[in-house]
Amino acid sequence: RRCGHAWRGRAHEDDQIPVDFDLDRLPGPAAAADGSLAAVQKRARTLPLRVLEVVRRHRLWSPGDRVCVAVSGGLDSTVLLELLAELAHGHGAQLEVASVNHGLRPESAAEVARVGRRARTLGLPFHAIDLQLETGPNLAARARDARWLQLEALGCARIATAHHRDDQAETVLQHLLRGSGARGLRGMTVHDRARVRPLLFEPRVVLRRWAEDRGLSWDEDPSNPASERGRIRAVMPALDELRAGAARGLARSARLLAREDAFLEAHVLSIWKESAVDGRFPVRVWLEHHPAVQLRLLMQLLEPLPHGVAVRADQLERLLAHPLPSGAVFGLPHGWSIEVHEGWLVLGSTSGASRSR
Repeated sequence: RRCGHAWRGRAHEDDQIPVDFDLDRLPGPAAAADGSLAAVQKRARTLPLRVLEVVRRHRLWSPGDRVCVAVSGGLDSTVLLELLAELAHGHGAQLEVASVNHGLRPESAAEVARVGRRARTLGLPFHAIDLQLETGPNLAARARDARWLQLEALGCARIATAHHRDDQAETVLQHLLRGSGARGLRGMTVHDRARVRPLLFEPRVVLRRWAEDRGLSWDEDPSNPASERGRIRAVMPALDELRAGAARGLARSARLLAREDAFLEAHVLSIWKESAVDGRFPVRVWLEHHPAVQLRLLMQLLEPLPHGVAVRADQLERLLAHPLPSGAVFGLPHGWSIEVHEGWLVLGSTSGASRSR
């Protein structure tokens, strides 16, 4: 029996695939005579359709928005640029291209120049960003922060990056090894405020096949194999031997956790808005909630912390196991603290004054 409900799995009526659609009309090499294509080639040939659907289904941007495509010149970002340029009439964004020279490798300037030439060939505005960072501690984090600061300064409504499913799997595994909770294990999301990731659901092997079929050229990823991320990447093939589709499974876990994290985050924010006053939260109300909610409320209390001050969940878990008498002080990194002041949880600092009083 049918209920009469017409379910639509696609985002727009004008994006429906006709029943008589010929796969050979899609970009890519011609189909084999017997119609038997490898799974990767099939996915590569339909990649443009899926990317357009991700943009529409997740509302990554609105037609007419300025969208900056961050392009390093490597395989992933090259594919992203070519796809979005090819699909411009479908997604309606005003595309711009940006490439960053961190000043850490002598080849970087030439790579940025090549990206610029391709952007101009495609008729797109190009922004060359020169950072000239110095080597030293926390280089990767400093490079990431500086890069995003410059990209956001361009003033585009969205910044599109080429993170894909394999990146997602590596991120989840990296956060798992660090002992992250749901917020960390959700990995990257396809839409994170101004940052969008249209390729997040695609494996890298499909991107490579699409690029090869199109005859694209790119610069190989210069990432350091000795870095934490590089070593995690090297482990992934062994995990796939242990459990076929390991990267896909990790990415699926991230997707499921992202939904649960979003639900919990909305619930906690509702509690915070109802009970918090000037950045303080009443101890009485805090004690009424489940420990998972209590931890999230403490994270919300720490929102005013300056960028770069990170507090791990296990440092906050101490508050769950201790009484909270007035005057209690729980130390945090960099001289910050959570204090109990006249029945309120407040954020304090070494200056002696509580920031949220």
